[in-house]
Amino acid sequence: MYRKQNGFTLIELITVIILLGILSAFAISRFPSSQSYSSAIIKNQLIASARLAQQTSLSRASSTANVLLTVSEILGQWNLVVSNSDALGTSYTAQVDRKSEQVRFGTNLAAACSALTAAPLVITFDGDGNRIPAQNLRICIDSVTDIELCISPSGYAYEGTCLP
Repeated sequence: MYRKQNGFTLIELITVIILLGILSAFAISRFPSSQSYSSAIIKNQLIASARLAQQTSLSRASSTANVLLTVSEILGQWNLVVSNSDALGTSYTAQVDRKSEQVRFGTNLAAACSALTAAPLVITFDGDGNRIPAQNLRICIDSVTDIELCISPSGYAYEGTCLP
C-alpha cells in the first residue's frame, strides 16, 4: 500500500533558506548607518536651539539685551548654549556626541561646505528675534552627505539652502 508523505524535501528547504538569506542581506543594506543618525541628531538639535534662542529673545521684557546661541566642540561633544548677553545666566544647554561630523558656517551662499569656517560659532539675536547682523547664515554639517541649515535675517532657522 502506497502512503503519501507529509513535509518538505531537502531541496525545498535549502531553496527557502537561500532565498531568506538573499532577502535579509538586501534588507540589512537598506538600513541607514549610525553616521546618518548622528548627523540628523546634530541637525535637529541645532535647529531646535536656534529656534529656542529666537523665542527667548522675543519673550524678554527688555529688547536691549541680546540672546546668544554658542556652538562649540568640547571633548568630543557639540555644546549648544543659549544665554543672555546681559550675564543673567544660561537658559539652556545641550550636548550632542560629535562623532566625525564637523559644523561649518558662513554667509557665502555659493561656496562649498568645506570652504566655510569651522565652529565655534556664536549667533546673536536681538530683542525682536532678528539675527545680528541681518543676513543669511549658512550652517553645514559635514558628514557622509552634507546637511545644510539656514538662519534667515529674521532669525528663523530651517533645513535647506538659504534663499537669497
